[in-house]
Order: sequence, then structure tokens, then C-alpha cells
Amino acid sequence: MLKRDDYLTLIEEIRNTDKKSLDEYIEKVLEPLRSENRNFIEILYKDIHYLLNDLQKEDDLVIENGDLVIEDGDLKLTGYESRLRSLSIWLHIEICNKFIETHPLTFTEELENFEENYLNKSDYTPEFKSKLDALRRSIKKEKKLNSGEKETFWQKLWDLDNIELKPNVAGVGVNLNNFFNKFR
Repeated sequence: MLKRDDYLTLIEEIRNTDKKSLDEYIEKVLEPLRSENRNFIEILYKDIHYLLNDLQKEDDLVIENGDLVIEDGDLKLTGYESRLRSLSIWLHIEICNKFIETHPLTFTEELENFEENYLNKSDYTPEFKSKLDALRRSIKKEKKLNSGEKETFWQKLWDLDNIELKPNVAGVGVNLNNFFNKFR
């Protein structure tokens, strides 16, 4: 049985694999874990969905000349491409297949129920949520670096990562290391 932190380790491994080896990673790592853990797909999908929720707002199918664009055998999407995004699509398909097999006549209701009552509920412990939020910030920074977006001076200055809680009278301090690293 996997622990919650094991899911974070898997997500980090997935982020660091090559895009071409994602199918191999699914076959060799995720499928055996799926057979050993009952709700593995659902939990992993929920964690990845939480991480990518803000990044996928601009996702849509690419249509050129009235036709869907296919790239590398898959439908091409707009937005930020990452291995986690590709894996989330695979996980979504697996969940849909599960609902189709178990409830073929009420598939859409079951999928909506899954999204409302499980996927979109943030029932994480504070410790795990802080780990997910740290990973989410690193994904956002990776997106900015890969898409060529630059931070302005004021965005760097007023970034919330520069502020941290300290055990002093006011309870708030400035993280000078993070502040100086931004301006290097």
C-alpha cells in the first residue's frame, strides 16, 4: 500500500522522465502499482489535477482549416505541454474507461459526481497540501521559464515567497536568501 508521500515521489519521477519514455514508465511502474493499490489511479489523478489546475485554463483543441490537428499521434492542445499533463490525460481516460465498464448507462452522471465529490474537493492534510503547493510553484516557474515569460522588477519584489513566518513578535519576516536569488 502506497503512502501519500509516495505519490509525490512518483509525480517528481514523472516530471523528470523524458516525454518519449512516458509510455514505458506507465507500463513498467504505474501499471504494477495500479494492480497493488485499489484507488491508485484516482488518487494520482486527483494530485496531478490539483497541481495543474491553474496551468490548464488556456487548454483547448487546436483546429486549423476546420480540422483537428494531430501531432505525434495525439490530438494537439493549446497551452503548456508537460509530462504531467500528458499523464493526466491518460489517467482521465482510465477513469472514464472504469466508469464505462461499471456504469455504461449513467456514465456522464458518474463522471460528474466523481469530479464534484472527489476531484474538486481539497481534502488534503495541511502538511501534504504545503508539499503540493511547493511543487505547484515549481511547475509554474518551469512554465514561465519554458514559455519565455519574464518577471518584472515589481513582481519579483512583491512575490509571496519572499515573506515567511518567523517566531518573533510580529510573526512575519523577510526571506533574504529568496529575495537575493530572484535578482541574480
